[in-house]
Amino acid sequence: MGSIRVRVRASVALVFVLLVAGCASGSTPLVAAAPTGSPSASPSASPIASATSPAIADSEPPVPSAADVDDETGSSAGASIAPAAMGALPPTGGAVSTARLPGEPDAALTPGALNPAVTQATIHSTICISGWTATIRPSSSFTTALKINQIAKYGYGDTRTSSYEEDHLISLQLGGAPADPRNLWPEPYTATLADGRSTGARTKDGFETRLKSAVCAGTITLAAAQGEIGVHWVHAYYGIALLVSSPTQAPTADVTPTPATPVVAPRPGTLVVRITSLPPSIVHGANATIRAITSPGATCRASVQYASGTVSSAKGLQTQPVADSSGAASWTWKVGSNTRAGMSTASVSCTLGGHSASQTKTFAVT
Repeated sequence: MGSIRVRVRASVALVFVLLVAGCASGSTPLVAAAPTGSPSASPSASPIASATSPAIADSEPPVPSAADVDDETGSSAGASIAPAAMGALPPTGGAVSTARLPGEPDAALTPGALNPAVTQATIHSTICISGWTATIRPSSSFTTALKINQIAKYGYGDTRTSSYEEDHLISLQLGGAPADPRNLWPEPYTATLADGRSTGARTKDGFETRLKSAVCAGTITLAAAQGEIGVHWVHAYYGIALLVSSPTQAPTADVTPTPATPVVAPRPGTLVVRITSLPPSIVHGANATIRAITSPGATCRASVQYASGTVSSAKGLQTQPVADSSGAASWTWKVGSNTRAGMSTASVSCTLGGHSASQTKTFAVT
């Protein structure tokens, strides 16, 4: 028995010496296997550090208040999206706006960016699934830090983060890039046109949801909805005409809108159609007018498809006017009292010299 005790004490002393030597040399201590016949250790008893956990270089900013969260209400979880993720810039047309209305972003700072995972072919497995945007939304700590930085870049006099929504210009529910700084900007909660119409963050949020419903219902394409909600979303929402010019012309300073917004016809040799006026919502039984601008002399036609899928046969839409010397054309029709409520689509198509062009816009029948 005495010899057994000596051997046990010698073994313990040897293990202790090996452990001390390992710590002194800076190497990782070795863990001896359990002796045969002794209870084995549980796998969870030895913590393992993940080699894939991202390192956080900057200190985390303060958690925002409820009024300071990202656009589109819901979870702020966004672990599947890295802050450095970049989307593809949305395509731009041949004409650009020189007017920036209150509530619209600076196109140089916030041109918008797309999520390549969202296409017309994938909408029913992405944006049209309830709760899908919560799976890709970046964390509030990331968007708040970006908001603070962008408030300074935008030169806002009010620097309180609670005054702005860190908004996805192309919203997540319309296929916008989740964490690309080109698609995020500090959008004021309070902004109005000169006549008092709201252009703040809540107005845009409602417009985004309406467009997403139309996309998922198949009444407009994803690309058309993304075009509506871009840098000129206020123009699209209120049907305000754009002042078009050469794509190389630099944007001017902010322009205060007037009741009669100037409209310039497209350059000779091109054919472009712009719907310049269409009410965002029309009541049953009321008259409505759609106006468009194109090249002088172009022959144009308009059509309206209601939420039921029915194409309007109203008399006012049957005419095919020739655009006047300023390129203007218009149609006035009556929305039937039995027309189904919901999102509807108006389109204008024009032809001239063998060329054709068209544009569509959505409106609600209430």
